[in-house]
Amino acid sequence: MNKPSVSVIVLSFNTKDITDKCLSELSLAKKEAEKEKIESEVIVIENASADGSAEMIRDKYPWVKLIISKENTGFAKGNNMAMEKAAGDYFLLLNSDALVRKDTLVKAVNYFEKQPDCDVLGCRLTYPDGSFQPSGGELPGPGNVATWLMGVELIPITYNLVSPIHPKNIRYFAKDREVGWVTGAFMMLRREVYEKTRGFDENFFMYTEEVEWSKRTKTAGFKIFYTPSFSVTHIGKASSKFAETTPLVREMTGMKLFFKKHHPGYLGCLSLLIWVSSLLRLLAFGLLGKKDKALAYWKIITRHE
Repeated sequence: MNKPSVSVIVLSFNTKDITDKCLSELSLAKKEAEKEKIESEVIVIENASADGSAEMIRDKYPWVKLIISKENTGFAKGNNMAMEKAAGDYFLLLNSDALVRKDTLVKAVNYFEKQPDCDVLGCRLTYPDGSFQPSGGELPGPGNVATWLMGVELIPITYNLVSPIHPKNIRYFAKDREVGWVTGAFMMLRREVYEKTRGFDENFFMYTEEVEWSKRTKTAGFKIFYTPSFSVTHIGKASSKFAETTPLVREMTGMKLFFKKHHPGYLGCLSLLIWVSSLLRLLAFGLLGKKDKALAYWKIITRHE
């Protein structure tokens, strides 16, 4: 094979069937890209799964470059390991529960070639039923973190007044735009971005790590774009066994790490805001009988770091 234009990187952790589907769809996109003279390689980091994922990948997808880790390295370290070995001009970080379309690689590469200002790219995400899924937002700061934690950014009238970290309004994702960050479920970047920033901060095990990297990426002078011109299906939370608790707890932990690194003077205020907002949500979800979400916020309140 010639030098690849794209290195697709997939992390696998106890998602055998979903990883199988991901690689099956990738194989179709890979073949379609080859018709357009776009060569690609696929690297899978197998993060010590106990469900036979490694054996399945070896048997069904011999063209995959399989890297087997003896421990679960987490999202940040696993992707860094793969990017260090990747040969492409572009890196596509793809969750094992993200399903590309046949033309995804072609459209993504073409976007970069038509938009020289774009250094990192995210695309439209949908849930398996085809409904809209948020896939990026603005970088966290003291002001918009407060509006996010207190639920202000969910109020429609505030749409043009706040800089949303986690925009839920579909209008935000209706057109091409420069953004603060895009989700690691589908994050494509030029090799130069990795070479200059050296990838994820490995202190972030999982959740918020793409936000932190995006902060350093933009500080380094690169631009991050979102486009709705092509889409990917993202199942979501597969490696967390679809639990409510793990993502919420880890996101709050990640936000504290983000502030400790980039806004240390506001870390105390952030911790207080997280405690207050989590208590309010605990009470609300408890009254509504949503035990899983109530438990998640209880864990955030009682967690000591």
